[in-house]
Amino acid sequence: MVAAIGLLTVVNLLSASGPKGLLTFTVQSNTMMAVSFLWTAHALVWRKRTPPEWLSGSSVFYLTITGIVYNFVLGPEIPGSSPAVILGLSNSTLEHVVTPIAAMAIWIVFDEHRRIPWRYVWIWLLYVVGYLVLIFSALALIDSLAAPYPFLDVDVLGVGGVAWRLISYVAGFAALSAAMIVLDHALPECTRFGEYDPFDQGSHR
Repeated sequence: MVAAIGLLTVVNLLSASGPKGLLTFTVQSNTMMAVSFLWTAHALVWRKRTPPEWLSGSSVFYLTITGIVYNFVLGPEIPGSSPAVILGLSNSTLEHVVTPIAAMAIWIVFDEHRRIPWRYVWIWLLYVVGYLVLIFSALALIDSLAAPYPFLDVDVLGVGGVAWRLISYVAGFAALSAAMIVLDHALPECTRFGEYDPFDQGSHR
C-alpha cells in the first residue's frame, strides 16, 4: 500500500512538472522506497531472498530526509491549496508526510534489525553528495533549468549561502543516519510482526 502511494505520487509529480521532476529528491526517494518495498513483498510471497537490510534502511533514510526538509526547511503547503488525491490529502502531503512516516513505521515494526554496519553512517551520505553533484552539474550545463529547491539557488543565496546551508544539512543528515543505526541495533533482530527471510544467515554487523 505504501509503495503504491509512493509510486502514485511520483507519477502525479512527473505529470505536473515533466522530466525536470526527476531531479527532485522527492521523486528519487519515493521511487527508491517503492522499489525496495515491492522487492521485499515479492521476495516474501515467492520465498526469495529479501533486500539486504542496509538497502531497505537506505530507502527509508532518504525518504526521511525528504520529510524533514519539506516540513522543517521548506515549510509545508497551505492546507487546501492543492487538490486532494487520496482521503482528502494532496499529492504533496502524501509524498512528503505520509510516505516518510509510514515507511519509517514499517521499517521499525516489520524489518529485521541489528544488521546495518556502522560504516553506513557515511556510506548513506554518498548518495546525497552524488545528488548535489548531479544538480549543480545540470544547473551549470542547462541555462533554462532552475534549482529544484530554494536552498540550492546560487543566484539568490550566493555560493557562500548555499555552501553554508549544505554543510549544515549534511551534518544533520549524518546525525540522522547515526540515529537510525543506533535504533537498528537497539531493536530486536525480528519483532513478532517482522518479516521472516529463511535465507538469512544471522547478523552481519
